[in-house]
Amino acid sequence: MENHVFFIITSIFILFIIYFLSKKYFIFKNILISLYIITMTIYIVWRILYTLPHGSAISVLLGLLLLIAEIGSFVLSITFYFLFWKKNTKEDKELVELHPNYPTVDIFIATYNESRSILKRTIIASKKVRYPDLRKVEIYVLDDGDREEIALIAKELNVKYIRRDNNENAKAGNLNNALKETKGDLVVTLDADMVPRVDFLEKTVGYFEDSKMGFIQAPQTFFNNDPYQFNFFSEKNLNNDQDFFMRRIENQKDIYNSVMYIGSNAVFRRAALESIGGFSTGVITEDLATGMFIQAKGWETRFVNKNLASGLAPENFADLIKQRDRWSRGNIQVARKWLPLKIKGLNKVQKLLYMDGIHYWFSGIYKMIFMLAPLWFVLFGFYSLNARFSGILTFWLPSFIASQLAFNRVSQGTQSILLTNIYETVMAPFISYSVISDAVLKSKKGFTVTNKGYNTDKKYYNWRLSLPLLILLFFSIIALCKSIFVIFNILPFESGKDAIYINAFWLLYNVFILIFAVLVPFERPRFRKSERFLSSKEAQLLDKESHLIIDCKVMDWNELGAGITIESNNKIELKEEQKIILSVNGYELESVIMRIIPKKGGTNIGLIFTSLNYEQYAYLITQTYAVASSELPIREEKGNNIGKLLFDIFKGHFILKKK
Repeated sequence: MENHVFFIITSIFILFIIYFLSKKYFIFKNILISLYIITMTIYIVWRILYTLPHGSAISVLLGLLLLIAEIGSFVLSITFYFLFWKKNTKEDKELVELHPNYPTVDIFIATYNESRSILKRTIIASKKVRYPDLRKVEIYVLDDGDREEIALIAKELNVKYIRRDNNENAKAGNLNNALKETKGDLVVTLDADMVPRVDFLEKTVGYFEDSKMGFIQAPQTFFNNDPYQFNFFSEKNLNNDQDFFMRRIENQKDIYNSVMYIGSNAVFRRAALESIGGFSTGVITEDLATGMFIQAKGWETRFVNKNLASGLAPENFADLIKQRDRWSRGNIQVARKWLPLKIKGLNKVQKLLYMDGIHYWFSGIYKMIFMLAPLWFVLFGFYSLNARFSGILTFWLPSFIASQLAFNRVSQGTQSILLTNIYETVMAPFISYSVISDAVLKSKKGFTVTNKGYNTDKKYYNWRLSLPLLILLFFSIIALCKSIFVIFNILPFESGKDAIYINAFWLLYNVFILIFAVLVPFERPRFRKSERFLSSKEAQLLDKESHLIIDCKVMDWNELGAGITIESNNKIELKEEQKIILSVNGYELESVIMRIIPKKGGTNIGLIFTSLNYEQYAYLITQTYAVASSELPIREEKGNNIGKLLFDIFKGHFILKKK
């Protein structure tokens, strides 16, 4: 036993030394990844040779399921670390490289059921994008909802409007219909809520100087908080859960010409789309298939890792489930219809990465097996793992520590395996059902659109969707209590103590994760119809005759209103519901005072804009949603400290309860 302890302590010590060196020297990051793969390989070999259960047929079957889940997860991690083995050293391209032969550009804004207000800001922002010759830019609203109000706003804003008679092939069909009626050299695809920044074309079109360039993908970023950030009260401490894929994984796929088209914020060469017959149809993730076929035709693709367009993340747990259900089903449909391994023209690495993207969705099933395995043993007596506690410490613990350190290093502290496990556990029951439905039962469920612009003044718990997580938590707690009773000889148990120790630790970890998971369906009130953006612009308050009342500063604002602060102890004659004018940079914005909050050394005032003309509205959009990416503050990615997360949750629920 002493030899085991010495080996374990030495291994962990070496891993931590290499981890700290990897923060300074890139080569040690790869050494750390290598050690993870080595230790995990040793663990998997040990599992296969020495730990499979025997006896009852049920135990053998459950043991094989657990082993398959572990091997499947390991395969996913190998591909993940392969992606991050090298740095992306590809150079950015500038628009000036196309001077003076700038291509014509068609901007497609695809819409189905989004509100007029959401669509309006995307159209305005598209009209404000900078380009050397704006006569070469056409904006098209592609209305798949056949709504008269959308036709009217397109006419009002002087952009082209295309509707079609049916919704065949959903979004892909909508885009293909527009391709037939347009002729621009380049095609930009934007979702209705994705607001382009004024430099969108400046940062993307220059790459098409290369005649082989098929499409450019920019990340989808979000100006609102997703359900994890919002319902965990951790807007300041958590990144959007899509950020890691959008900003890091896509950037690494760029190395191997395997950038995934993600449905929006992309620029296509029309010739590339025509070479594959347009956007792929017959699946509900047309984006994945379209990008894959363009690459298979030999076109180059690039990822521009700049915040060039932002939109709305799902705003409640139900919409998050709906979105991930669509993505998982779509990936399985692509695999059934066009298995990447059989696509001619893709090289081996491209096939590997597309298969990995499809395989990822099976991780929900793996996660369910990891959650259920200790329950099978403690509650029903069925083995899935036949091992001694010393063996777990010797073979599993070093690989577990290595995985934590390697992932933390690759994510540069912005994500952790623990946080990833929380996200995956939340989704596991739903994704498992989706994958099994499409892969085995071949479900015919069609395309569903994620709702946008959700707001409510109510707090509630989504009991229906949280039920699978609550059931898992309930039985995990029961099993953990039983394990503790067995350990302290309060309850008898036929199997040895080693098995109970292993499963008690396993259950403790699962319960910890599930406690976080069951908090996600707790929906907080979302009062704002539009997100507010921070500002520090100098401004003035004017009376109805445009006479100066006092200088002020804008704290936050959007197209609906603003929060301002007056840094003065002078008494001013202002009252709630008073009509007033906010003057910013020459724009006089008619407003009504909604609230006045005195503070030490001044006053905070909340305004609602009452009447905005086109120029005023456009100015607000370009100063908030569509501000140039180069003018944005440096984006500091947030950490993932679990202690902070716990504090945020308990503080948030305490404050919400008081309210």
